[in-house]
Amino acid sequence: MPEVLIQAFSFLLVILIGYLFKRRGILSTKDGHSISQIIIRLTLPATIIIGFNGTAITTNLLIMAFTGMFLNITLIIFGGYIWKNKQRTDKALIMFGQAGYNIGNFTIPFVQGFLPQAIPYIGSFDIGNALMIFGGSPVLVDKYTDQNRESLSVGRILLKLFHSPPFSTYVVMFTLASFSITLPHTAIQVIDLFAKGNAFLAMFMVGLYLEILIPKVDMHKISIILLTRYSLAMLLALFFYFFLPLSPIVRLALILIAFAPIGTVSTINMVTYGNKESTAAQLSSISILISLILMTAALSFLL
Repeated sequence: MPEVLIQAFSFLLVILIGYLFKRRGILSTKDGHSISQIIIRLTLPATIIIGFNGTAITTNLLIMAFTGMFLNITLIIFGGYIWKNKQRTDKALIMFGQAGYNIGNFTIPFVQGFLPQAIPYIGSFDIGNALMIFGGSPVLVDKYTDQNRESLSVGRILLKLFHSPPFSTYVVMFTLASFSITLPHTAIQVIDLFAKGNAFLAMFMVGLYLEILIPKVDMHKISIILLTRYSLAMLLALFFYFFLPLSPIVRLALILIAFAPIGTVSTINMVTYGNKESTAAQLSSISILISLILMTAALSFLL
């Protein structure tokens, strides 16, 4: 438990420093985009390689990938149902606010320091999660909002996915694991140098993007979306813990995922479907802070 609390405090401190750098004008939100490119193209793929290297393909990994798709489908349909009488932009806001998990920029960095054995399971979930947030979820939102922004083109979805270095890394590592191929120790030592910077950069980037002041006009929407999301997350976490006949590490990975913040691509989709950038940014920021508290509490209780 002390390790978990120290980790959580360290993350909060890095987020705070990133936020203060922005407030003091040392760096800006635009610098967060540059840092995100370093994370997406270097440190996160390195972390995925370290986490998956030597992992055997098991039924549990396949279950996690399927669960990533199934949870997204279920939650995005639920979001469309509870706000079915709202205008299109509001309906899209809550649908993207319920589905989509920030795995690469938050959940994996959060666990990589003290629970690296969970990374293959969390990463497997992210494969299904990515399939939805890059293609499946917008198609469902189109259906529920009577819009025609996305087409159900397999080629188009795959093109988006393979433009994502983390997703491509998942595929490569899964392929290597399928043939029981492991990378040599020398290569892992070099790659680990990049992976060690992932957690710091991810949390520092969060601080640069952090938005705390919320206009009253947006407070009601944001409160409803977050209350709904984390109430469902609590129910899912209890179900995963008490009822799933899976190994403890898999159930723990699922519990952490249930409390993960809203995915970065989901917030981008909110803006694409007509919502204000400020609303999406504030929703994402508060979600990250809530998730940090809940994931820390879950680990403190379960470890």
